[in-house]
Amino acid sequence: MAVVGEQEPLTMRRGRAVRPKNPKGRPRGRHGTMVMLGQLGIVLLFLGVWQLLSGRVIDYFLISNPVDVIAKLYNVLGDSTMHGHIMATGQELILGWALGASAGAVMGWALGAFKTAGEIMEPILNAINGIPKVALAPMMLLWFGLGMGSKIAIASMIVFFLVFFNVYSGMRNVPQPLVEVAQSMGASRMFVVRKVVLPSVSVPLFAGLKAGVSFAMIGVIAGEFISADKGLGYYSMTSTQQFDPAGLFAALVIIVAMVVFGSSLIGVFERRALKWQRD
Repeated sequence: MAVVGEQEPLTMRRGRAVRPKNPKGRPRGRHGTMVMLGQLGIVLLFLGVWQLLSGRVIDYFLISNPVDVIAKLYNVLGDSTMHGHIMATGQELILGWALGASAGAVMGWALGAFKTAGEIMEPILNAINGIPKVALAPMMLLWFGLGMGSKIAIASMIVFFLVFFNVYSGMRNVPQPLVEVAQSMGASRMFVVRKVVLPSVSVPLFAGLKAGVSFAMIGVIAGEFISADKGLGYYSMTSTQQFDPAGLFAALVIIVAMVVFGSSLIGVFERRALKWQRD
């Protein structure tokens, strides 16, 4: 009988003790299948309730219904115009996320490494971060124009602060006793960075990168709402003005799919980069 708090036996791998990847208990494959079935069940339940409520409890023009949304989605995905909207939003999302994430990571690393500079800049950046980013969208449009540049600027500004504070917090939480022990044993600066600093920063960094995808999309869509002639935000606004709820929800499905795909892609790199945590 298993005892609470009982530890799994260690095995030897490459000269060091590690715990088995698949501990005793429920098989990992079975557990993953149960999770997927549970998620599928929730989605199907939501769609069923939505279908029942549409036109009976809630007016159709407000929420459409899953059948019409799927039909609309099938039609628009075969339309070259929708391909242009998806490409525009996708480019703005990728560039905005990449610029904001890279700038935030570099700034967080720099201010975290230099304590005095961090103490000077942290309250200033906190104050700037307190400004609602969507409220700055008109200013971004004024500075960068009505095209793609303004949407990229809004998205990158949102992602910058998210990644910055995650990396900065990780740098502040680097275990100094471990750094001092490594340095006293003659470890080089690069060794300390690779073996001590990077492991401490990598977890909050990837958390910020994954969350940044959805926040970047918020910035892009907000910018397209204000002024655009293409993009999923523009298409959503046009569908709303034309009282086309199926088109609106079809656009939302595409937006969610893009965010999920982006977050999942980063998750793949995260699992590879943080493999040391599972060993």
